[in-house]
Amino acid sequence: MAAISLPYSAAEALVQVRALIGEPTAGFWSDEELNNWVIEAAVDISTKTLCYEHKNTLALVANQLEYTDFLAAPATNGIAQVVKVYTCIYDDGSNGYRGLNKIHPRMIQHLPQATPGPPYYYYHFGGKLGFFPLPTAIEAALTGPIIVNCSLVADAITDLPDHYQQFAIVYAAAMARFKERKNREAMELYTQYINAMNFHRVDLYERPVDAKSDMQIPDRTVVAQ
Repeated sequence: MAAISLPYSAAEALVQVRALIGEPTAGFWSDEELNNWVIEAAVDISTKTLCYEHKNTLALVANQLEYTDFLAAPATNGIAQVVKVYTCIYDDGSNGYRGLNKIHPRMIQHLPQATPGPPYYYYHFGGKLGFFPLPTAIEAALTGPIIVNCSLVADAITDLPDHYQQFAIVYAAAMARFKERKNREAMELYTQYINAMNFHRVDLYERPVDAKSDMQIPDRTVVAQ
């Protein structure tokens, strides 16, 4: 087998899965089912770890509250493909950036800023993004004034960061062993997969916010007796 390096293509991922399960060509397992397990893994990995990070822009429409589409790929399914929104930033067209505050939809019209115009708040609910106050024709004339930083659902191994792709291989191999009724080996692979997901979620994406007290140098002054 030729050497394969990251990032994997879908074809290279299939070769890696077959190497792990010991079947170089289609026999007990078809290429289609192994490919489908790799895709299933990409979905699972991206939703468990939030690793498929994405930055996109959104156009405002006068008097419109909620939106379902970004201005560009790769979010082919629009905002419905978003797992978590980290930040929304408003650009007034002159590099006057302002971070928007996240709210619950029930807070609309109970906020200090309510006059139609530039947005100050956003919410993410039901596969849609909402912005308040309602934009006017001035905001609607701007090109992509909303910048969204978020995590998406991946639908291919090529969507995953390099250091997550190997876990999709392990997941697919585990599913292959389950089909073969080799449950012990399957569970060993699946446990390896789950442990890796938990580690990467906590270590990379759930780190606590730095506290000021963490940055302070301890006072080790020795007081004379």
